[in-house]
Order: sequence, then structure tokens, then C-alpha cells
Amino acid sequence: MVPAIQVGTARSRPGQIVYGVFDAVPLPTGNTETLPVIIAQGASGTGPVLWLTANIHGGEYNGMAVIHQLITPELIKRLTGAIVAVPSLNPAGLRTGERRAYYLRSKDPNRLFPAFNNSHAPFPPAMEQAYARLFERIDATADFLIDLHDYGLDALPFVFRDPVFYREPRDKPGAHKLHGTLGEMLRALGLTIINEYLSDEYLKLDLHRSVSGSTLNLARIPAATVEVGGQQRVNTTHVRAVAAGIRNVLRWARMLPGAREPVNEVTVIDPGYPVRRITHPRVPVACLVQFLVEPGQVVVAGDAVAHMADIYGRPVGTSDGLLRSEYDGFVIGLFPGLTFYPNDPVMGLAVRDTSDRVIRLPEN
Repeated sequence: MVPAIQVGTARSRPGQIVYGVFDAVPLPTGNTETLPVIIAQGASGTGPVLWLTANIHGGEYNGMAVIHQLITPELIKRLTGAIVAVPSLNPAGLRTGERRAYYLRSKDPNRLFPAFNNSHAPFPPAMEQAYARLFERIDATADFLIDLHDYGLDALPFVFRDPVFYREPRDKPGAHKLHGTLGEMLRALGLTIINEYLSDEYLKLDLHRSVSGSTLNLARIPAATVEVGGQQRVNTTHVRAVAAGIRNVLRWARMLPGAREPVNEVTVIDPGYPVRRITHPRVPVACLVQFLVEPGQVVVAGDAVAHMADIYGRPVGTSDGLLRSEYDGFVIGLFPGLTFYPNDPVMGLAVRDTSDRVIRLPEN
């Protein structure tokens, strides 16, 4: 039997689901913000460990629903190994329905996990310190990790694939092996796979400090971000599909017996070649936007994807108010809001990706 898994006050017990908390942020009122922790372990007490995290952005609810639907007494009876779940990485944001915790101010919480290039703030906020301590537990116990999110107003359920970085030429074979294992895990999941931004933009946006980016590139543990659906609501169809996909990951990891479940309640797109995400198109002028496409819809360059109007309903911009795609691809998701300002993007697109996803870190 492997040693018990301890995360905060939760300590695994073979054949049981246990609950606890992880101390996160001390509050001026004398209390401490805590993160909820669930550990579900199979009866043998041995086997791989899958971490599931969710709700690092407070208005993204579907991930919590996936965890609640997935971890059941019936699952534990068949489970080998353990699942460690943190249903909310941002309880303060959950309470207010906001992306950030109210005490984090302008920082994105999903850019605060440890960085492989030492790009840490000299005076890290309390939440960053809490995530560093939680990352120590991930690094010590996880074999795989899936971080659950929501994308925009409405979106396909899909998974982002992070690039794998390495420092020295001798590290390249290991990076390719990690990339390959991650690919196997994502294919087992069975959702649409979309590569993250090109490496320069990925690093510029600090996505290497996201939950999955940090786990993959610093801890060298296969990890990915799953976007379950749109924000500020629970889409039960998407939740069921993603829960089924995670059970398929458990089967791939030999943590569950049985045949693969079909993931057929949602659209899954495989164009036959890799795709990456871009935020496109952007409005050229301040306007009100009405979408002309839906998530999952295929577009070709020149297609109208939205209509732009002023407050009186009169078309603005060029082409009689039509906003057109400059790329072939498909719609990932639509961004929330009716009012947009010059150069605001209105949606995410997936476009053909010919870039290398195993990349040597730049010198700087």
C-alpha cells in the first residue's frame, strides 16, 4: 500500500471519499480562506493519482459540477488509485461570481502558479503563496492533472493542449516523451483538442503559470485545461460529456475497468490536422455586436461572423456592418457582452497549426 495522500486536512483512506480543507489566504478579519479538498481512493490503496481542479475563475461553474457528478460511491467501488479534487481554487471569486478574488485586485489567479523561468513577483500576493504550497502537493502526489474551466459566453466543450518546453538539448527526448503521454491522455478524453497560443504569445501571456502550464512544464506531469462550456451557468449536457471523458482518462490510466464510454452528446471536431486558438476577429470601432455564428461552426476566410451596429441600430464599420473572419477554421466560443470597443475580440477561433509544440526555451 502506498503512503496516505495528505492535502490540507484531507487524508486518504482506502475505499472511501474523504473531505477536508487547505488553508489558503489569511484574512484581516481573523479567519482564513480555505480551499475545499476531496480525496477519493480505491479499496486497494495503490495506483495512479489524478488531480482535478476547478473554478480558479469565480464565474466558471461547470467544473465544480463535473467533479460533483464524477466522484460518487459507485465510482470508488471500481477505482484503482486515487482522485484528488479541489472543486474551487477561488472561493472568494465564486462567492461574488467574479473572475478574480476581491482581494487579488488586478491579477488573474490562473497566472499565479510557479514558473519554470523564475518569473515570480518579488512580493507575491497571499493567493500566489497559497498556490505555491498547493503546487508542492500536486508535484509530490499527482500522476496526471486536469484543470476545469469555462470559455466565454458560450463554447464547445474542448481541451487546450499546452506546449512542452525544455532548456538543454539533452532534455529534448524527455520533453517529446511528455508531449506524447499528454497526447495519449487527451485522445482518451475524447473532446476537441485545440493547441494553445504560439509559444511567444503563450509566454507573454504568462500561460506557463496557469495550473496546467505549471504542472506540465515545471512538475513535468501530464496536465491540460478542459473548457467545459460557457461561463456563469451550468450546462448539464456538457457536464455529463466531460465527466464521461474523464472516466475514459481513468480507463486509459488503468484506474477504471471496462470499455471506453462514447462521448456523443456534444460536438467533437477533428479536422484531420492540428489546430490552435486565436482571438479573432476584432471590431474596428465601438459598437453593439450580434453574432451570426455558433460554437463549433466552420467558417472560411471572408465569412461574416457578426453584425456591428450603433446604439440606434445603424450598421457601423465597413461592409454594411458585417464583421468577417480573415481565417479558415471553426468557432471555439463567443465572448460575453453586447458592447465592444475598438480592437476588442468577439470570439475565439481554431485555425490550422503548423508550429512545433515541443520547444526549447528562449535564452531570455
